[in-house]
Amino acid sequence: MNAKLHDQLAAMPARQRNLIAFGLVAIVLLLAWSFGLRAPLAAYRQHSAALAALQTAATVPATGAAALSPGAVSTPAPRAPEPLALIGAVSRSAAQAGVTVSAAAQGAERTLAGVHLRMIDITASGSYTAIVDWLGAIERQQPTVGIHALALEADEHAERRTITLQLVIYDTGTPP
Repeated sequence: MNAKLHDQLAAMPARQRNLIAFGLVAIVLLLAWSFGLRAPLAAYRQHSAALAALQTAATVPATGAAALSPGAVSTPAPRAPEPLALIGAVSRSAAQAGVTVSAAAQGAERTLAGVHLRMIDITASGSYTAIVDWLGAIERQQPTVGIHALALEADEHAERRTITLQLVIYDTGTPP
């Protein structure tokens, strides 16, 4: 501190010095609240409210969950198709998309984490756009079926592509 300010503070009565000290402390505390504490406390409150809502939703039974939101409609989970039915549906959608299925066979089956996986091996050919459309149709029409492996090869002399596709049916075994 410079000497002049020190002399002025020394000349002040103790009551005024205490008032200035408390004022400075109050200003520092208000700045700390504004810049350092208000935003984290608001975020903490928001996270606490979200956690409470999740805990409440977890304790509500499945039949009562629809009662919480008045316009909600309960839709059952889609049922996994049988392998032969899937081969038929995939062959029909291939014909509609302009893809020729040359082979389709049921593959391996296994259970992983309580989900029964059934593989279907398919070989087909068609133009690139027809194959893309066909794959899109499979994804839209078969919600319990996923693409496990895919290999696409171009024919050297034609614009056709040959696709080797391995589909997997995910079956949880729970009826809708």
